[in-house]
Amino acid sequence: MLELEKTIAQLKDERADLYKSQSINSMKMLELLEGTRLNEAKVEEVADENKTLKASLTQLQLKFADVQELIKEKDHVIQILKDELATHQLELHQREAELKKAQESNRSLEHENKQLIDRWILLKQDEARRVNEANEFVETTLRTKAEASRATSPLSSRRTSEVAYLDTRQPLIAMPTRVMRKVDTPDKELNALAISLDSSIIATGSNDRKVVLYDTKAGNVKMTLSGVTQGVMAVAFNYAGDLVLGSSNDCSVKIWQVGTGRSKHTLTGHIGKVYSARFTDEDRVISGSHDRTIKLWDLNKGFCTKTIFTLSSCNDVCPLSGDGTLIASAHLDTNIRIFDTRSGQVIRELTGVHGGQVTSVEVTPGRDVLVSCGRDSKIGVVDMRMWGILRTLSHETFAVAPPHTRLTISPDGAYTACGGLDGNLYIWNILTGKCERVVSGAHSTGICGAVWAPNGREIWTAERGGGLVAWG
Repeated sequence: MLELEKTIAQLKDERADLYKSQSINSMKMLELLEGTRLNEAKVEEVADENKTLKASLTQLQLKFADVQELIKEKDHVIQILKDELATHQLELHQREAELKKAQESNRSLEHENKQLIDRWILLKQDEARRVNEANEFVETTLRTKAEASRATSPLSSRRTSEVAYLDTRQPLIAMPTRVMRKVDTPDKELNALAISLDSSIIATGSNDRKVVLYDTKAGNVKMTLSGVTQGVMAVAFNYAGDLVLGSSNDCSVKIWQVGTGRSKHTLTGHIGKVYSARFTDEDRVISGSHDRTIKLWDLNKGFCTKTIFTLSSCNDVCPLSGDGTLIASAHLDTNIRIFDTRSGQVIRELTGVHGGQVTSVEVTPGRDVLVSCGRDSKIGVVDMRMWGILRTLSHETFAVAPPHTRLTISPDGAYTACGGLDGNLYIWNILTGKCERVVSGAHSTGICGAVWAPNGREIWTAERGGGLVAWG
């Protein structure tokens, strides 16, 4: 009995110890649970921080890639400048030797030049005399016809005489009000168009690697010119209308004979896409390229005579003088630059005319006003005498169609016209800045270019998606 009681007491002590151990274990379990909760909170905080760091890393990687691209572009520009410096140093040595020879021959040429100037003055005086006699004969003939017909219809006769009188001086400008004709083009990705000086032929350039010539009266294809390996970005006729050029993304300018369609010149030397090219006279061409250069070409020699570095991609070039010694260029960096082609130096840099890249630049027939178009959907008008901004032309619905849109100027220099992204043709008065007219109803997509016919009677536009329209 005593042993049983002793055993019971012993078991009770063990049970008390077990309760005590259980209590201690419960406390430890609570502490472990609390520790686990805190650790889970820390894990979530670390995960959020990791996500933030990953986003920051992605942004830094993008910035790093941009910086690498910028460095690569700057290295390319530096290499171009180094190559140009080496070329200029070589040319300098050659020019020094040529200078010595030129100085020796210059003395003998001065006397001969004086004699030629005297002969030229005499010829000009004789030519002016013949032109005055011809003008007097025309005016006398018109006056005689007017007097002869005035007896039957005085009012009609007077008007006919006035119109004939004006036609001998400058073309009558017709403000377009409607679509005169539409021409379906075989090319569906047009980039540029040009019109001959006699208003009889339209040329288009496209991504189909062709230049197509159209008859403006019949609207049919006269000829298809090929030979470039990539898209044609610009087209232009010479003054005689017997040559047409196309500048291409294959880094070349190709010139064809209009009468035969045969290739006459292929001008190579650019290392980037050639966005623009024009004739300065019958024997010279200027071209502007994505490689940040403008090149002058002598067609008699068949090669480049001068390279001008512009430090920005060139979208368009325009001769400002009859002999091409002064040119304007439109650039990707939103600036317009004026160059003297004899020295190759920039004589004026026009900033603030546009807020986006400049896509087109033209000069009025009087060569006193420069008109430009930019991706900021503004038309800039610049006074070439003071090189100041006269006014900025715009319209609430006008937007430039990418990538390059070319404007045009009327033959009398009073108006400028440009196609919009909405397919409408916008016409402004250059003198007043007023938008005179918005004509629509022919194009469904953006207009890549417009040309005012030299006869002043109509404006031709080219749709980016294909098709030509004559407005009159």
